[in-house]
Amino acid sequence: MSNLIADIWNIGRNIETSLIQSADDFLNDTGINQIWSSLAALPSNILDNTTPNNLLTFLNDDTAIPVPTHQNLNQTPTVSQFLNAANTEYALTGTPNGMSPFLVNGQQLAVIDEASGMSAKVWVTDNDQVIIAFQGTGGGFNAITNPAAVATGFLSDVQIWNQSVSQAQKDALSFTHYVVDMAQKQDIDTNNIFVTGHSLGGIEASYVAQQTGLGGIAFEPTGIPSSTTAKGDGSNFASVVTYGDPVGEYANDTMPGSSFVTSMPVGAAGDFNHYGQVVMLGNPADNAPLAAAVSNWNASSIGNVGELLSAASFAGYHLPGTQAADMGITMTPYVSLGDTTHYQSGAVFNVGNDSIAQLLTDNADRTSSLAS
Repeated sequence: MSNLIADIWNIGRNIETSLIQSADDFLNDTGINQIWSSLAALPSNILDNTTPNNLLTFLNDDTAIPVPTHQNLNQTPTVSQFLNAANTEYALTGTPNGMSPFLVNGQQLAVIDEASGMSAKVWVTDNDQVIIAFQGTGGGFNAITNPAAVATGFLSDVQIWNQSVSQAQKDALSFTHYVVDMAQKQDIDTNNIFVTGHSLGGIEASYVAQQTGLGGIAFEPTGIPSSTTAKGDGSNFASVVTYGDPVGEYANDTMPGSSFVTSMPVGAAGDFNHYGQVVMLGNPADNAPLAAAVSNWNASSIGNVGELLSAASFAGYHLPGTQAADMGITMTPYVSLGDTTHYQSGAVFNVGNDSIAQLLTDNADRTSSLAS
């Protein structure tokens, strides 16, 4: 019976993915999304002086993205800067500490794509390093001015849960081509252009880094499918995941052998892993309750619904405030919606001031120490 249930759910999930993609294609092919997105961006244009969407014409930029060479990973933005840039995407307005808006024609470079729920702002650090920060599902307080993106972002999440590449990830890559074009015109090359994001934003950042080789840090991303078009090898990228987070742990490398992950063909092939090097936060003991909650996946359809609801009850481990508490980072700006409640558990991993290289070294040292 379980094999029949698995087949039924797999067919249903594949149909889901196709329908969502067809809807995205229709909205883009008819021009509806271009007009819709330009109107949806108006509040941000006014509140934050961001670049107008211009009917999403910049998503057609085909500027080549050179793979970073001679990149000094000891002199990247810090973990704190990456997390704060990602977290600022949940605020209506605000600037992360130590950064300023990356300007094009006097306005902050930004994008909102309504059909896929992809949204991003671009920042520049005091050291002239660019950070593209992609927004997570729902957009935090941005849902007040753009509620439709909550629904479309959720549909992209469904595509990702079904282990395909969502339209949001593809749109994020298209936007990155334009950002690189604008940055190069300001004499900033790809050695100094980075990506980040939390949740859906982290998944978009992971995909962009995989496809381009750009460096960065993703917070609580799922795994992503392996790719024959990948340019990155993951050596300049970290995926930061909290034990017990049903989103961040949704990958073969963090839930090995779990039918919750391997039930889809891609997952069963073993290539739905986190991009880059995985850094775990929190308490390893928090894994067991999550694993138990989804341990009977595909035993029955009703059971699957129940297990999804059970997994959702662990959402506190997914909040940005949890990652901040686990790493001893102060959020600036503070976004009460995701920063007030947190599930800090286990020893604090004080890496807020680390570069990417230092983070990876500290993580390796910590792992070695725990193993000995």
